[in-house]
Amino acid sequence: MPNHLQYRQKGVILLGLMIVLLLASGLYLINQSNRLFPRSAQESVDASILQQAREALLARAISDVNRPGSLPCPALTSDGNAPGLPPCPSFVGWLPWRTLGLNDLQDSSGERLWYVLAPAFQDSGIINTNSTSTLTLDGIGGIAALVIAPGATLAGQNRPSNSVIDYLDNKDGNATTSNNDGDDSYFSGASGEKFNDKVLPLTTSALFSGIAKRILGEIQYAYSSSSAPPPFADTNNDGFSDSGQDLGGFPYKNPLYAIQSPSWYSASPPFHLWYDSLVNNGWFPLVTYDRIARSISLNGQVLTLP
Repeated sequence: MPNHLQYRQKGVILLGLMIVLLLASGLYLINQSNRLFPRSAQESVDASILQQAREALLARAISDVNRPGSLPCPALTSDGNAPGLPPCPSFVGWLPWRTLGLNDLQDSSGERLWYVLAPAFQDSGIINTNSTSTLTLDGIGGIAALVIAPGATLAGQNRPSNSVIDYLDNKDGNATTSNNDGDDSYFSGASGEKFNDKVLPLTTSALFSGIAKRILGEIQYAYSSSSAPPPFADTNNDGFSDSGQDLGGFPYKNPLYAIQSPSWYSASPPFHLWYDSLVNNGWFPLVTYDRIARSISLNGQVLTLP
């Protein structure tokens, strides 16, 4: 009997230990869930505002009157106003939310967004698909701009200020993977005690894809304005048809197509023909026109003419 009693006591003790472990595990899971849900909500807020900022930059680039593909300079202060004419005084700064016509976007920690611009895409010089950027994110290139949610203040940062080191971080506290050292290499990653930058790129491929659709739409609009049959192609890049040629560039200088732009039309002088800014930025030699197929293509985008 004593042995039997001892076994029962041991059984009760083991059962008690199991219950304690289960309760501890349950409390741990609840605690972890409570930590994860707020973080998930914060990440959702940050992702949403970063997306809004990137879409506004893309729309700005596509709709630019003089230089399709150009982007505003970073703002020097958090007031959201981009500086005047290029060259940009800095290629790292605040997102020019006011210039972009956005609301005063703030991340989940209540901070305004930061913005990095590749110099090749500032509003000067020639911009087309031959324009290149040296910006990288986690070692990957082909980036026209970055928008960054700086997150909450980390140790060593003093806010408010207009200094990049008070908002952008060194990934894992490592100066070689820094977002605030002024070079063209930027980094993203999980938030922690030493790094909480959320970074979203505007890639050159997305930029040029959007611009290509617009340019092809402009050509289609000009072509549709005339009831003439498909013209011969332009094979020497002078803008005029070359007799008997079915494949080449689109003959945009055909007098039948001398119309104002439906999308970057200027309501006051100087008025713009639809192709003015495209000529100035060297876009037409990059467009392929197929008279037989009645197609035009640019940067992987293809459009069939009526």
